[in-house]
Formats: sequence, structure tokens, C-alpha cells
Amino acid sequence: MSVQGGNAINHLPAYAGMPADGEIYNHVSKLNAGPANIPYGYGVVSSGDDGAVLPTSTSTAANFIGVAVRELNRAYADNETFGAPVDRDMTVRTAGPIWVTARVAVTKDQPVYLVIGDGTGTNQGQFSNVAGTGPTAAVLIPNAKWVSSAGAGALAKISLVIGG
Repeated sequence: MSVQGGNAINHLPAYAGMPADGEIYNHVSKLNAGPANIPYGYGVVSSGDDGAVLPTSTSTAANFIGVAVRELNRAYADNETFGAPVDRDMTVRTAGPIWVTARVAVTKDQPVYLVIGDGTGTNQGQFSNVAGTGPTAAVLIPNAKWVSSAGAGALAKISLVIGG
């Protein structure tokens, strides 16, 4: 008997941390050296030779490694953040286009800022188009730009040209 009715599969057009297309890109493997899971699509900074963590209020653009790439190869507990688990390896995109969630409304070709925050533990690793202050303080990421426009809280593409 054939399948009766429809089987609708409604996927979103993109997800945070999803590579944007097949353009040339670079990925590196890093260890989540932080105290909590790192959400996919968030920016990370170096921690030692092989580690990566969410940025802190003292992070600089020179510490920026790239964006945590969405991976579907892990199991998560109900209360865990969907992202790179603590003390486990993760993939970080260092160059090429990738989908992220815009912290504020952004326009194509604007500069990309990595939110480092003010030490309160909120917003770190998110992306903006302005320097911000306090919990939204951010550093400019050289050679990165928004390659699509989006409203605050929506997905947009950024292009990284930073190496690894």
C-alpha cells in the first residue's frame, strides 16, 4: 500500500553555525577548554595551544579563532546547551562564509564585531556590527564582514578571512 497523505518536512533555511555554501573555507579542530558547552554559531578565542573558549572581557581581536561549526554527531542531555561539549573536540571555521545569529540588525557589507562583554557572562561569542558597551562590548574582527542582512536575533551570513 502506498503512503497516504503527505509527509511535510519543513526545514529552516539555515541554522547557527552552519557553513553557508561551498566557497573555499578552512576548518581547524580545537578542544573546548571552557566551563560550559559552546553554542554552535558563536565566536571563540584561543585558550592555550589546542583549546578554544568563549571570549571574556579581556579578549582581543588577535585572540579570535573563528566560529563553532554546527555538528550533529553528539548526544546531549535535556538541560545541555546544543553546542561543543566541555573537554571535547570541536570544529571551528576560520575562513569562509558561515551562518550566525545577528545580535542587532545588520546590513550586508558592514564590519563584524565579536561580543566580548563586560565579565557578566552574558552575550560573549555573539556577533554584532557595532562596538557596543557593557554587556555588549565588542571588538572589531579584521577582514570579516556581514554578507547578508538580517534583523536582530535573525540568521545572517558572515565571511571570515582570518586564517587559523
